[in-house]
Amino acid sequence: MSERFRYITLATSLPHLGTLFSQANVPLSEFRLKQRVKMLSPEHQRLLNRVIEVTAWSGVARFSTDQDVIRLARAVIDDLEDNPTLQDLVRARMETRTAIAALRRRHDGQEDAGPISEWGFGRWCRQIETQWTDPGFGLSHFMPWISEANRLIQAGEHIAMERLVLGEVFSQLDHHGAGHEFDFEAIVIYVLRWIIVERWSRYSTDAARKRLETLVGEILTPPTATDTARENPRPEEVLS
Repeated sequence: MSERFRYITLATSLPHLGTLFSQANVPLSEFRLKQRVKMLSPEHQRLLNRVIEVTAWSGVARFSTDQDVIRLARAVIDDLEDNPTLQDLVRARMETRTAIAALRRRHDGQEDAGPISEWGFGRWCRQIETQWTDPGFGLSHFMPWISEANRLIQAGEHIAMERLVLGEVFSQLDHHGAGHEFDFEAIVIYVLRWIIVERWSRYSTDAARKRLETLVGEILTPPTATDTARENPRPEEVLS
């Protein structure tokens, strides 16, 4: 079977993921997904893993510094020289991360961008540096979501912030997936979408369980003065 028809077979075998936040369960298990992407050529399997490494939280979490992640992103972009759509996708994801990192740094009290080349990536670094005090760094026209992200960070709305960022990343994948249906790029974008859907499903389930445990505990145990004064723990932040 030729690569073209093999990829058509692979793409048509992948169930529709639906819109983000619309399903409680992922329609394809991780095991099944891994089995199906083995239909990719060895080189495309390698490139898929490279893209996942730089875009998925589990991939970048193993690096100790921002500079390490930036070096990885540049290396992956170079590796994707024959796939400009995926190059643009990686750049967009890194620029989104940079904007979020800037919002968090400012919220944590950083008075200016500092050496942004050490932690920032992409075309908006200079804009962030010169417009540090602007709520959206002067980028609201290019990143319509950034003003809302700033508001949510300032308000401590961590779950809402997670939802906003995942929705933006999902939209980016939709944008880069336009014009790709049965090729390598389409498969990569499907896998990246699957990772987000699976993560939100798991995160939502864990959060719901914790809330239920908290409610049950409150019902069974009368609150004490200490309990009343104790701050609620900050929800785990999981950012793309």
